[in-house]
Formats: sequence, C-alpha cells, structure tokens
Amino acid sequence: MFSKIFHPCRGGSQISSSSTSSSSSVLKQTMEMLQEKELALQKKISLEIDRAKQFTRANNRQAAMECLKRKKYYEGKMEQLELFQSRIRNQEQKLERCLTR
Repeated sequence: MFSKIFHPCRGGSQISSSSTSSSSSVLKQTMEMLQEKELALQKKISLEIDRAKQFTRANNRQAAMECLKRKKYYEGKMEQLELFQSRIRNQEQKLERCLTR
C-alpha cells in the first residue's frame, strides 16, 4: 500500500483517481497522528521543565538533572517527528503534481 504512496510519479495516466484519493487520505491521517504525537511530546517537555525547576528549588540536583535528560530525549523525538512530517509534506506535494499532469 505504501509503495503506491511513496513511489514517484510515472505519468498521470498510470494513477487512478481512487488510488490518489486513498493515498491522499492516508497521508492526511498520518499527518494528523503525527501532530497529536507532537502535542503530547510538547506537554511532556513542559512537564519535565517544571519538575526540574521544582527539584532545583528543593536542592535535589540529581533529580533535576534526570528531568533535563528526559527533556532532551523528548526533544530528540520531536526532531524525528518534524523530519517525518517534512517527508509526508513532500509526498503530498508529489501527489498533487501527479494529479495536475
């Protein structure tokens, strides 16, 4: 199924309208899922920042450092999501170009 979505356009006559509409809907669903994951990660990052501040005020440096490490891990996951979203946008653009031909 993904081979239909992620292969480059080989000519407008080879792509049926039903496959492009299903491909388009799959890409949109994937993008929505990624945006939801991004929001969840943003919440986790802000939560870890708040926890780190609380531990710093309580003079618990080790716990604060652990929070900052988790925050950095979540930020790495955010970067991965952003890259994947970029790839999805590129695929949507390729699909649109195939439809206009």
